[in-house]
Amino acid sequence: MAGATLLAIAGTIGAGFAASGVARGDAARARAGFVASSAEVASTLRLALLHEEDLAVSAQAFIAGNPDATNIEFVRWSNSVRAFERYPELVGFSFSEMVHASRLPAFAERVSADPPAPLGPHGRFQVLPAGKRPYYCLAPAARSRSATVGFPVGFDYCAADPTGARLWTRDSGRTLHSPIKVGNRTSLLVSTPVYRGGVVPSTLFARRMAFLGWVGTAVVPKVVLDRALEGHPGMAATLGYRQGRSEVLFSTGSPPKGAQRVSQSLGDGWIVRTFGAVPAAGVFSNGDALGLLGAGIAVSVLLAALVLVLGTGRARAWRLVEVKTDELRHQALHDPLTGLANRALVMDRTEQLLARNRRAGTSGAAMFIDLDRFKNINDTLGHEAGDELLKAVSERLTGCLRESDTIARMGGDEFVVLMDGGTLAIDPELVAERLLDVLRQPFEFVGAPMPVTISASIGIAAGDRNSPAELLRDADIAMYLAKGTGKNCYEVFSPGMESDVRHRQGMEFDLRSALEADQFNLVYQPIYNLDDLSVVGVEALLRWNHPTLGVVSPDEFIPLLETSGHIVQVGRTVLVKACQQMAAWHARGSKLGVSVNVSARQLDHNIVVDHVREALELSGLEPGMLTLEVTETALMSNPEATARRLHELKAIGVLIAIDDFGTGYSSLAYLQKFPVDSLKIDRTFTDGIDRSREAQALIHTLVQLGRDLGLRTLAEGVETTEQVERLRGEHVNEIQGFLLARPLDPESFETTILRHLFDPVAAS
Repeated sequence: MAGATLLAIAGTIGAGFAASGVARGDAARARAGFVASSAEVASTLRLALLHEEDLAVSAQAFIAGNPDATNIEFVRWSNSVRAFERYPELVGFSFSEMVHASRLPAFAERVSADPPAPLGPHGRFQVLPAGKRPYYCLAPAARSRSATVGFPVGFDYCAADPTGARLWTRDSGRTLHSPIKVGNRTSLLVSTPVYRGGVVPSTLFARRMAFLGWVGTAVVPKVVLDRALEGHPGMAATLGYRQGRSEVLFSTGSPPKGAQRVSQSLGDGWIVRTFGAVPAAGVFSNGDALGLLGAGIAVSVLLAALVLVLGTGRARAWRLVEVKTDELRHQALHDPLTGLANRALVMDRTEQLLARNRRAGTSGAAMFIDLDRFKNINDTLGHEAGDELLKAVSERLTGCLRESDTIARMGGDEFVVLMDGGTLAIDPELVAERLLDVLRQPFEFVGAPMPVTISASIGIAAGDRNSPAELLRDADIAMYLAKGTGKNCYEVFSPGMESDVRHRQGMEFDLRSALEADQFNLVYQPIYNLDDLSVVGVEALLRWNHPTLGVVSPDEFIPLLETSGHIVQVGRTVLVKACQQMAAWHARGSKLGVSVNVSARQLDHNIVVDHVREALELSGLEPGMLTLEVTETALMSNPEATARRLHELKAIGVLIAIDDFGTGYSSLAYLQKFPVDSLKIDRTFTDGIDRSREAQALIHTLVQLGRDLGLRTLAEGVETTEQVERLRGEHVNEIQGFLLARPLDPESFETTILRHLFDPVAAS
């Protein structure tokens, strides 16, 4: 009886401790999730505020360059920047200026001819509020989202501002934020002074002399707040601003009862506060913990009854309780698939790491690891194979690390490694390189028809932080940039990376609508026969005309298209446009072929074959006039599948060229498997041919290899006559480069290149 009683008591106490641990762990995870959600909301709001500043800066630049712009010109500018399309929170914006009493009649005549808003009674200009004053602050140009909102033409902004805040912005050069009633809701009015030349003069006298007026924008912060809270149910937020004479506060949502709050500064006077309910750490307020407690008590009572009945097996019963308790604790803190630490445990270990390093004066590090293109494994081999691969990856990572290091699986294909600064014998960069090396080795497991090769992107964050979340966030940011750089590499976090991430995120956001808005266009660079320098073909190159950034470099947006997967849709459009343009030139007498680049992501899917057929059928272009250019690294990413798809494309009748040849790692044995027609020698070799013996020897070798395989050779990046002569001496077949012609739009290409090739009768 004594033994059974002690067993029941001990089991109940153990269940209580376990339940309490689960409750505390759940509460800690909920708090961490709330803090992470608050950081996401703050990051979204920070990007939104930067987005709003872009419109103000653009408007300032327009007014500074067109100080006498009419309302029609102002409206035309606003249409060109698609202000209301890009800024759903925007109610309206205007340009107002100081009009002295002596100039009031001339101003009235000016706006009456081109009113930015409805005029007064009988279609006449009228100052509101009425009265004679030394000067008035009036708007000659304005634009509103709806005709029902906005102010009359003669509304005097300075008379409606008894505090003189507008004159303060003129004299200080600072922006004024103030609440304003627009329609049936309160909006945020942002008034920014504009000076001649577009810059703020350094002295008060100079600012007054160069002052042109104010750019005012009225936005609904609640729209921005609601958008930031999307995906975060049960949360509320306030957005406040306080600086100089500006102090405003906006909120959305209702904070739940007993909600916790997180305040974060967004910079430049902006503060966001998020509210959310976080469950208490008590056992009786947590269903899982309460269930665990009940189960523990039930097991304890059952074991006590067995002791009484059997009278033996007491030691075995105690061991069973210990095992079950350890299993429950292990399940709460470890990933069930790989057995690694989970998010809850790694947050605790990170906090311990930071505290230990502060005491010892050492510097630890965190590495965020994400497998590249892991989704393709699940899609092609199935989720069971994906799970097996994750187990194998965790074993390899564990084998490369020390016992003092912590490795965890955060979810999906994301892993975290914590390196303690107290025992940090080597740099984190060397550890990252070692991890990349072991992951590159092929994986063999049941269910895969052939060994699986993968790579990873690693972000490193080292040093002290205020919280575990900040250290892991910085490592995540570095990993994001490593993935954008080209994957299969690592990046070390630096303070400037956060702004780079914001820029990339903004670019990714704009890319979603770029295709629908028809912002992509093609330019064409001629390809010349090296013997007589006659034009024998063109290469179609993609360009992005961004509405505000202008022409964006392909090196900047092509990797983003690759990462997001949009390159497949964009590549399909490029094929269609290039074939249609070439077919149109053929109809006028041209016989040139066209080369189109095909990315590795396009070659990952069989649909690329359908896209090529579609482009040829829609345009009517002969298949032999289309050359598909594939980079050497794209060929080797999955040689067997790529070779199969290239043979299917070759069966259609198109030509295949290897682009950037010589920069990859393909072997002659693999080259013979691909149905290739020509090799394009990379511009790095062309650039060094007239000054480097190594470059000359490489080009000689590449040309000889092409000749042995029966392939034509083309040299890219030709910019000097010396390069032309040396390439001719090596018997290169074709060349292209800035020396002969830069990429041209279709109209320029016709007038400068094709006018000598078109049939005179067809051209007439």
